[in-house]
Amino acid sequence: MQTAPNKSAATEASPPRIVQTPFFRPETLGDTRIKGVRFIGKTVSDIDQTIAFYEQAVPFELISRYRVSASEIYHPEMTSKQYGNVEVALIRTPTVFVKLVDFNPDAKTPAYVKPVIGPGYTHVCFQSPVTDPALPKFLEKGLDMVSRNAPVDLGGYGVTYAYGRDPDGTIIENETVDKPRRQDSAWITHIGGATSDADRIADFYTKFIGYGPRRRGEYSNFPNMDNIVAIDGVALRSAWFALRNFELEFWEFVQPATPVREEPAKVDQIGYNMTAFEVTDADAERDRLAKLGITMVGPAKLSKGWKIYYAYDPDGNVISIQENVSAPKSESIDDMMWIDPTTH
Repeated sequence: MQTAPNKSAATEASPPRIVQTPFFRPETLGDTRIKGVRFIGKTVSDIDQTIAFYEQAVPFELISRYRVSASEIYHPEMTSKQYGNVEVALIRTPTVFVKLVDFNPDAKTPAYVKPVIGPGYTHVCFQSPVTDPALPKFLEKGLDMVSRNAPVDLGGYGVTYAYGRDPDGTIIENETVDKPRRQDSAWITHIGGATSDADRIADFYTKFIGYGPRRRGEYSNFPNMDNIVAIDGVALRSAWFALRNFELEFWEFVQPATPVREEPAKVDQIGYNMTAFEVTDADAERDRLAKLGITMVGPAKLSKGWKIYYAYDPDGNVISIQENVSAPKSESIDDMMWIDPTTH
């Protein structure tokens, strides 16, 4: 969720404490080669169902769809069991790609309802203008609302919020914006994750990305926030990171506490399965990260013209660095530009 200081909160609520930090652009740093977030990975029960749900509500262009051996893409320890072929669909949205993966393409996998408090990746956020909001379109397609009294206005600054679940039980957030800075009908702004330690995750991504969070925040005794997540008395600590085309958002649920994940996430679990970063030189980036104590899971994978490395963040979320070595330029994020988030 994108938030601003709530200067008009009711007297019984505690306004959030927000710390705006300097925003550093990666091109100002000599040793990071991360261009931005290439795709959000999403494990689905049925690719046709997922495309039908999303394409009616948001710009959603199918770039490619194919079946491939799971072993070409993933290392064995990344899945809960062995698989043969998986089905993949690469979707282009205005700001980031979404990579859908069906690990059982000939059978429907049951939905999975991850709690709002996590752990791990919990939601992606769609923004849309108040003149053409995406939320009613999602509701018409069967969005299962999570938030209470949605859409929720946190503080009268021109953005309302709503959490809901798609047919797989996976959370999407809708932010409806009074004064959008894009011309698209809808766009994805960030992936959100629930962390058991906001300071630890902020330190990790500062090293991984090469610069620090652009904002930190704390929330408690804030009824409108309770309504968004549908939990009474919620207390939160947060951190946001801004890349060129996308943002990472992390929430530590203090009350109730985000569960501690004992083992790394498996990519075949229904829901968001990874954040993939596009880099200019995957081997050099691997070496840079190794010097910082961030090691890859196994050797590089080569698939569909991409050199791919995987790693885990401290919460066990899968992250990936990917270099385009021979894939079409249309699969890169070079023309996906975002807005300076300090103006939002």
